[in-house]
Amino acid sequence: MRIAALLATIMLAVVSLGVSNNTSITSAREFATPIAFAGSAQGATRFSSAHTALTKCGSGMTKKEEKEAEEHGSDIPTRCKGRGGYDVFIYYTACSSNFSLEKGEESISLGIQELNWKQKTVEWRMANAKPFAIIMRVYDYAGNEECVTGGKITGESLLIRGLKGYEDIDERVKVKGTPNPNLKARELADKAFQNRGR
Repeated sequence: MRIAALLATIMLAVVSLGVSNNTSITSAREFATPIAFAGSAQGATRFSSAHTALTKCGSGMTKKEEKEAEEHGSDIPTRCKGRGGYDVFIYYTACSSNFSLEKGEESISLGIQELNWKQKTVEWRMANAKPFAIIMRVYDYAGNEECVTGGKITGESLLIRGLKGYEDIDERVKVKGTPNPNLKARELADKAFQNRGR
């Protein structure tokens, strides 16, 4: 009997405290807000990166095409397996290398570099594990009478190029004078992705 009376007294005190104390109610609401925010954040875009090495790539032709190219004195392009169905192709001329992304009939130019190009890797920027842009280090050249990619290297930057459906992403980050240029390039790619359609 005493226990029942004691419990009733405690319950009455708790109820009256909750009604009269607005601070407790407010605190409870403030506590609930981050939980709701955390729940909505689960649907947010998750950005990540993947890399393709350019140092261990094969031919961009079949054996038959290679034989025909050799007979005609043509250079055999390099093909590096990429992401999202894209491959990185490097075509050669007498003095330069032409980089592009290819997927079926689709081709995205990444520019011309010197014949003995320095790039070791390209970075794929991903949104929810799907690639939407590529980041590649590129060099500017002084040029000479023989070739536009001849002479001294005059600049170095990170090229950010959007894939199909994201063609509006087209940025450059100068390496010299930019603290952590790789991080800056990723930030620009991600921001451009998020701003699309706004």
